[in-house]
Amino acid sequence: MGLPQVLLSTLAFTAFELPPNGAIGTKILQFLFNSRPDLVNIRSIDEAIVIGAALSLSSSAFVLQLLAEKGELPTRFGSATLGILLLQDIAVVPLLVILPVLESQNIVEQSVWPILLAESLKALGGLGILSLGGKYLMRRVFEFVAESRSSEAFVALCLLTVAGTSLITQQLGFSDTLGAFLAGAILAETNFRTQIEADIRPFRGLLLGLFFVTTGTSIDMQLLIREWPNVLSLLGGLIAIKTLIITAIGPRVGLTLQESVRIGLLLSQGGEFGFVVFSLANRLGVLPLELNKLLIIVVVLSMALTPLLNEVGRRVAGIIDESAEEKEKPAEMRNYGATEPIVIVGFGEMGQILAKFLSAPLSFGLDQDAEGWPYVAFDLNPAVVKSARKSGFPVLYGDGSRPAVLQSAGITFPKAIMVMYTGKEKTIEAVNRLRQAFAAVPIYARAQDLSHLLDLKKSGATDVVLENAETSLQLGSILLRGLGVMSDDVSFLSTLVRNSMEVQAQEALKDIGNKEVDIMKPLQSIRLSGRQWEQFENDSQGAVTKFK
Repeated sequence: MGLPQVLLSTLAFTAFELPPNGAIGTKILQFLFNSRPDLVNIRSIDEAIVIGAALSLSSSAFVLQLLAEKGELPTRFGSATLGILLLQDIAVVPLLVILPVLESQNIVEQSVWPILLAESLKALGGLGILSLGGKYLMRRVFEFVAESRSSEAFVALCLLTVAGTSLITQQLGFSDTLGAFLAGAILAETNFRTQIEADIRPFRGLLLGLFFVTTGTSIDMQLLIREWPNVLSLLGGLIAIKTLIITAIGPRVGLTLQESVRIGLLLSQGGEFGFVVFSLANRLGVLPLELNKLLIIVVVLSMALTPLLNEVGRRVAGIIDESAEEKEKPAEMRNYGATEPIVIVGFGEMGQILAKFLSAPLSFGLDQDAEGWPYVAFDLNPAVVKSARKSGFPVLYGDGSRPAVLQSAGITFPKAIMVMYTGKEKTIEAVNRLRQAFAAVPIYARAQDLSHLLDLKKSGATDVVLENAETSLQLGSILLRGLGVMSDDVSFLSTLVRNSMEVQAQEALKDIGNKEVDIMKPLQSIRLSGRQWEQFENDSQGAVTKFK
């Protein structure tokens, strides 16, 4: 849907501004509001194309935030919206390349096509080499920095990548904005993208807020007050044209009319990349100053209306055809595998064994066609991540105990969390942090000794496995089965020993405070009471009878 939307919107807005020095839009505004003939007027077809392309873009920041808050990103409606936004972001690249060409064409007053061809070849060559070189070089550099486990160095390297790439593109004759866009694409190609996104999230919010503040203060209030009828007309035309185009495209690619209307209204505003294009065009002198200010006002107002447009789209879609909406409800269900996987935090040897266990079809039930439970693993060792990804495991680089990292990976509500870290303090901190973020999600962890087990329980772990004791119990169970003891009896005895260890460890910790507990002491003091022996014998007799 993205490419037809951008092309058709660009053509529609460009046609509205043609012919030069006598545009259709200018005549309409003159007829309706007796506006000045030079207010919405352009000097060349090139300017009309730049304006049309900039107005065809929508606001990723506003729209994705709304979809995430409503939990609609995993739906078909959310996927189609995201697809259009991604194509619009990519379409910015040729715009940023073309604008300096238009500036040089205005200076030398010759045909734009030879210059455009030369600049396009330079862009393909220079940016292609920069992208490929950055992809392989940055991967090695990030692996080296990740070994230091320093988040400060990690963030500094991200910012250095953006600044360096922007400087290089400037030297090539392109805008620094294009360099920043390319740097983001390079960083997204590394295995560290999830951790990168989580680390730069505070900067992202701060800089995005600063961006909108500076954009808002750039509004010419006198122009807005003086030309408010023209502003409202242009605003209404922008919303109407984009809504109609997207609504017309949607049913032809398999969407319902309700979904198409909702997407059309949701994406009918201008976008933050439109500001970038207009600002660059203003600096280069591609557009008249007053027209540039007028367009910025229209885009700002359209973005401010985004929440209202989303609500209007929801209500309009609800009253179009209720019977058709009922048929499409299954498509609106959340994608379980995409947003509610099992999360494995730490992908060492035990984490890999757990992943293989979850991947087995029978772990999902008796359905032979099932592919096991969906899971996503996280690890902070670049070598482990690289090796695991080569083996086909869905592993991401990052600290999976940080909710921001999980959110960056698209995980909004995990089905369960398995903390597989080995360090005591690290495991306790991870469980504590995850429990605060996900109050209702089961969290399972591994403990090294009994005091560690109780600390994890206090931190909010749903259940904890004592790895040394479990190994001993498994070996003991195998031994007893080999000596002829029934499996039910062995299971009962294992459960009894496990529970006794935990109860006696709690009593011991009350007496000695924070001192380390000897794991063997509770084991040595385990005795079965008369009632427990009676229960054991009854269960054993019942198991034998069942077996016979």
